[in-house]
Amino acid sequence: MIEETHPKTAVKSTTMHSALASRPTVPLLYIAIAASVLLMQAPYARAQHASAPAGMSDKQKAKIQEKRAFEKDTDDAYQTTINRMPDVKPQKVDPWGNIRTAPQK
Repeated sequence: MIEETHPKTAVKSTTMHSALASRPTVPLLYIAIAASVLLMQAPYARAQHASAPAGMSDKQKAKIQEKRAFEKDTDDAYQTTINRMPDVKPQKVDPWGNIRTAPQK
């Protein structure tokens, strides 16, 4: 222990000098940044060791097959409807035909 006397107050105070007091102090912000960087890396490290996802279950495969069958039925119904429609040739439409005079020869 070292005793010191303050000149203005004339009060003796004791301070302890230790090995920790002689080190420069690290600001709390640096510690918080370092901790956050380390914590943000944890999910990435865990993802590297994850196993591959399992294949589709039988229920999912059945659902996909039902969906494909429904789409095929819908497409077939559309094609049969389109094929039943008669081919209609577009008529020439002249909305100003009645107003114009016949061209002179």
